[in-house]
Amino acid sequence: MLRRNRAALDWDGAWRLDTGGTDHLDREVLDVTVRFAARIPVRPVRLVAEGCGLSRAEAERLITEGGLVSAVRLTGRLSGDFTFTLKC
Repeated sequence: MLRRNRAALDWDGAWRLDTGGTDHLDREVLDVTVRFAARIPVRPVRLVAEGCGLSRAEAERLITEGGLVSAVRLTGRLSGDFTFTLKC
């Protein structure tokens, strides 16, 4: 609907990746929880890619190779909170 009407969502400032400080940066595994204030259907892989500075193709490759895992399907649509693990 948005594309058909030439509209786009402005995600700037709508969410952030809070890692809890710099003391974890040497870890090989990062557990992340994403929480939404409103139930808006999104593709989690797009949010993960944006938040981690990856292209969507790179994020999808990590999913395929097991470097990005979640209990929910990250490539589908989701309108609720989710968690994922990024293995560096």
